[in-house]
Amino acid sequence: MDSARLQPLDMALVAAYLIGVTVTGLWLTRGVKTSRDYFLAGKTLPWWAVGMSLVVSDIGAKDMVGLAADGYRYGLVMMNFDFIGCAFPVLAAAFLFMPFLWIAGVYTVPEYLGRRYNAAVRTFFALIWALFMMGTVGTILVSSAVMFEALLGWNFWWSVGITAIVVGLFTTTGGLKAVVLTDAISCVVLIVGASLICILGLHRVGGWEGLQATIGSLDWTAHHFHLVLPADHPAFPWPAVLLGLGFVLGPAYWIGNQAIVQRTLGAGSQNQARASFVFCAVLKLIFPVLLVLPGLIGLALFYNELGDPTGWDEGVGNRVLPLLVVNLLPTGVLGIVVGAFMAGVVANLDSYINSASTLVVSDLYRPLVRGRTDAHYLRVGQALVVVFLLAGVAFARIIQPVFGSVFEAFQTFMTFFQGPLLALLLLGMLTRRATSAGALAGMILGVGTAVVLNSARFLFGRDQGVSYLWVAWWSFVAAMGGAVVVSLLTRPYDEERLRGLVCWVPTGEEPQS
Repeated sequence: MDSARLQPLDMALVAAYLIGVTVTGLWLTRGVKTSRDYFLAGKTLPWWAVGMSLVVSDIGAKDMVGLAADGYRYGLVMMNFDFIGCAFPVLAAAFLFMPFLWIAGVYTVPEYLGRRYNAAVRTFFALIWALFMMGTVGTILVSSAVMFEALLGWNFWWSVGITAIVVGLFTTTGGLKAVVLTDAISCVVLIVGASLICILGLHRVGGWEGLQATIGSLDWTAHHFHLVLPADHPAFPWPAVLLGLGFVLGPAYWIGNQAIVQRTLGAGSQNQARASFVFCAVLKLIFPVLLVLPGLIGLALFYNELGDPTGWDEGVGNRVLPLLVVNLLPTGVLGIVVGAFMAGVVANLDSYINSASTLVVSDLYRPLVRGRTDAHYLRVGQALVVVFLLAGVAFARIIQPVFGSVFEAFQTFMTFFQGPLLALLLLGMLTRRATSAGALAGMILGVGTAVVLNSARFLFGRDQGVSYLWVAWWSFVAAMGGAVVVSLLTRPYDEERLRGLVCWVPTGEEPQS
């Protein structure tokens, strides 16, 4: 695939963004003196910045590349990942679940699970979250590699190296505050860049009517303009979308995702944390169009080059967005969109790496290595940023041969544990009766179910696999069933043990430290 030729104006715009975001991140390192400053920004983050950071923590390079690929393959149904999987779960997180994490004074979701159940549950979910975040970093690096090859002619390792250096500089030194405030800049650039692709693409295909006519002429696109697909659809049947996405993946992502929760815990107050969720929900209403529409435009413009997705080899789908950028954008606009993509890469990477560092220090390292100074834990957290970047590189090399798109890879990784995580959070926060034995049983059954269902994809290929939406649903059902049955057979905790951890027995106080 030919690469784009950036003119001096384009290169100046890209350089301005990279320099600006790096300098801003480094400037924000001035106030980082303690681990609390590094991991929670000293609880000084403004609601608007947290809200914008929440958006780009969710929407980034993997989504720009992956949703364009899946929009090409499946059509408008991919918009449900925001319409169904975001709006209600974000509000539920803001007004029901977030207050209890805030009152508990925790740094991470596994830390809450440890207080509610026991150390074994905390350690298990900390380990599995760490592995998931390594995989997520890998998907983001794959996204950057395929785009930078098309945009700049860079090879895989050069793309990964530049990305890692830019992100590592301010994430290593500045912590959550640098991440969130640079994310706010990235959010604006991302919206502008994605909007330009949609506007210029629609103009090229003859508007919405031209887009429908071109895609409608193909013999395999009967459902591309439907949000709700038939129950026998192989990838996104409506029952799986409703149950797997609407009831499990969406809520689990916004309620229990460490990258999401950590930002809200860094806000100045509970009210500011709630406001950030609401602001995020409003901003997210525009992203289904901005991210899925390019896939339909790519189908209309490049079908003769990319062909029917049922015959795609590894990584072909990830070329949809690069082709749009290379062929649609004039000088000046190209520089803005390249900057927007880099914004997505930087925002996604810094979000997950900072959160992974927080989780490992808080839930794995600190419980094992007690009694060290706060400065020691701060240095360990900074060092782990480099470790996660290197681990992400290793994961990147195994993603493309298995998955049809980086978005599919990300969602599949989540299904290994999101169902059991949601089950334990719901039972832990909403009932007194859930016990540590029940949590362990639910965790083992849920994750085991996900592993068994996902194994078909890895053993027989993705065409023979179970839809990841069904994996999410049935792993949730298994975890919930196992946890309920075992909890009813074991002795519950007394009320004092649950104070501040269950919604029916609140403390009524916020932590002061």
